Amino acid sequence: MKVTIKNPSKAYIDADPVVLEGMKKEFSYRKTSVQILLQKHEHKHWLKNSDPDRWEYEKAELLRDLDKNLLFQDKGGYWVRPGLLSYLPFSFTLINEISYPKFKPIPWAKMPEFEPYPYQSLSMDKMMEARHACISLPTGCGKSFITQLMARNTGLDTVVVTPSESIFNELLKGFTELLGKKYVGGYGDGKKDLTKKITIAISKSLANLKEGTPAFDFFASKQMMIVDESHTFAAETLEEVCHGVLADIPYRFFLSATQTRGDGTEKLLNSIIGPCVYEMSIDEAISQGYLCPLNFTILQTFTPSSLIKKDSIENKREHLLYNKEVAKTAALIANSKWENKQESTLILVEELRQIKLIIDLLKVPYGYVHSGSKKDAAVWGLEQVDSQEQVDRFNKGEIRVLIGTRAIATGTNLYPTHNTINCVGGSSEIITKQGTMGRSTRKLEISKYKHLHKPKPATMIYDFDITNNPKLKAQLKKRIEWYKEANGTIDTFNLMV
Repeated sequence: MKVTIKNPSKAYIDADPVVLEGMKKEFSYRKTSVQILLQKHEHKHWLKNSDPDRWEYEKAELLRDLDKNLLFQDKGGYWVRPGLLSYLPFSFTLINEISYPKFKPIPWAKMPEFEPYPYQSLSMDKMMEARHACISLPTGCGKSFITQLMARNTGLDTVVVTPSESIFNELLKGFTELLGKKYVGGYGDGKKDLTKKITIAISKSLANLKEGTPAFDFFASKQMMIVDESHTFAAETLEEVCHGVLADIPYRFFLSATQTRGDGTEKLLNSIIGPCVYEMSIDEAISQGYLCPLNFTILQTFTPSSLIKKDSIENKREHLLYNKEVAKTAALIANSKWENKQESTLILVEELRQIKLIIDLLKVPYGYVHSGSKKDAAVWGLEQVDSQEQVDRFNKGEIRVLIGTRAIATGTNLYPTHNTINCVGGSSEIITKQGTMGRSTRKLEISKYKHLHKPKPATMIYDFDITNNPKLKAQLKKRIEWYKEANGTIDTFNLMV
């Protein structure tokens, strides 16, 4: 079998029909997110009875989006995304027709304060050798510094793709500080700089570009892409960007703490990010001293609500997110930790209403971060805040409790997390590892504000066991499996005694 990579987005397969049939099976996948929607659609009896044509149409649309295949065919023959080649179950001869530009390092505007750790250099070297690859490093292991090193050492025209405004602004600030305004520009969050060698861009801004426009042509001509927190993108969004406007970029690199998906589109993600050439577990990073150790306390409490919710999201909302016992306990811990031990606390929530429930009970200086609109925030008497400003206040010790939604769940540097309280729950590996655990592992001693805080030898993570709700207990069981990967202590405390 022969494989010819014609361009960074297409690799043509020259194989007999038996092999091609095997590839079709290998690269087919079912989107579990759509499967769940189909199950819910079957229970829309009101729609089926009142408007059967519409019900059938919506079902047909979902079925069209259910099963996918990553083996394609056009006039040139059968082809796959080059990122999938390392997953081919057959041996093959490879011909690569991509032209890779040579490196020409650029100078630092400001020398980094520290040398890269061995794993950072190794991660970079392995990706450069592969030319299209990904790495998986725990949150807090300096993936941003790796992207800066790659941009500087190659000197290529580079686009760094980010999933959110908060990560965009943090990376833009860091890149500009180390490499200077001469080389670094931003595209997104009101910025549209199309003049610099290195451009930090928000994925949504790239996805909205129209072919033939100056912005589209600018990004299409880049030589290297680096995608930060690649797992956080919807797989289809990442596909649209990387195989759309960025389709012809030769060097393609993807960094994340969890290169996985929970919606059945993992094969699609793999086709985009390519092989994982370096991986480090959270246990390895902690044991080698790169991350702060984690310990866990599971708090047993109850739900005062007697309402039965079949839908898992509504069940969690009723019995965990809006549970006043949980809010009361979270506030009690935060108040006590500062008043008695001078320890700061991070409280992770999912909805604005939770912020309101908790802040009404806090007695110590606090702040909150959310991505809700001004109108939605006003419903709960909250303000629309600057996320980075609140994070800075927490890091500086101006506030001792920070409450945050997913607006700070990924890519935010939080250092004085003596305690983290998980009021999000659920059974998502990504949210648990990137949110609860990931926001807790950064070492306080590397913060420039460390002298303003009590030392943090370890972070204590608090989670909740709602003992009289079986669905929530099952979700907690999954979270505990991921907590065990940190190899810290896991204790249980009964609040009902």
